This record gives sequence, structure tokens and C-alpha cells, in this order.
Amino acid sequence: MAVRVGSKVRVRTTIVEQGRARQRLDYLATEEPLEIRLQAGNQTQTVAVTMRTPGADFELAAGFLYGEGVVSERELIHHISYCVDSAVDAEQRYNIVTVGLHLSRLPDLASLERHFYTTSACGVCGKTSLEAIE
Repeated sequence: MAVRVGSKVRVRTTIVEQGRARQRLDYLATEEPLEIRLQAGNQTQTVAVTMRTPGADFELAAGFLYGEGVVSERELIHHISYCVDSAVDAEQRYNIVTVGLHLSRLPDLASLERHFYTTSACGVCGKTSLEAIE
């Protein structure tokens, strides 16, 4: 069964103060890739993969689509859900969000195409699917 990763994880760390080391528990922010899929009619297409701190995944997906001009108003969004595709590994299902639209077909997604490459990140952002990361 898939486990949803939270926004933070508790880890054992070593603290050094005045030359003395000691162990303690601390929290680290979690970072995971998020694949955003768009669905309309009987069509589904991945539109982006980005890194995020898990938690507000549906809001992130909706905001991304609005910011990129794919949806112009919230009423166009029919539903947002995590992946239920049995072909996807259970551990990745909470890293894929499908946004269903009240449209009979996908909108023109040409505005999402990027014709350049630049990064100071780990290389995940800009991938077209989680499979491309591997």
C-alpha cells in the first residue's frame, strides 16, 4: 500500500557545540517530485514535473495550471486526484496528480513547451514524467 510522504521527516542528527558532539532528533523538510497530468474527455497528458515539499499538492497543481494560462478560471477544473493507475508503482502514486477538466478535449499545451535548458537544481524540474527521472 502506498504511503503518503509528509512535509517533514524526523531524523537523528549530530550537534557539535563547543567541541562536543551529541545526538538529537530534528526535523528536515521533505522534497519529492510531483508529476502534473491533465485530463479532458478521454485524453490524458503529463504537462510538468517539479520538485515540491509534499502537502498542498492539489493547490500547487491548480496554481501551476492557472499561472501557465492552461486554465483561466477555477470552474474549468472538474476534479483533482492522486494517481490511481495500477501501472504506476504504489510508492509513486502520491507523486502524481491528475487534474480533470470540464472540457471534451485537452487545451492547446504549446505554451508549456520549453525550448531552452538552464538549471541550478538537481535535474528533476522540467522532466516530462517521473519515468524520465530514472
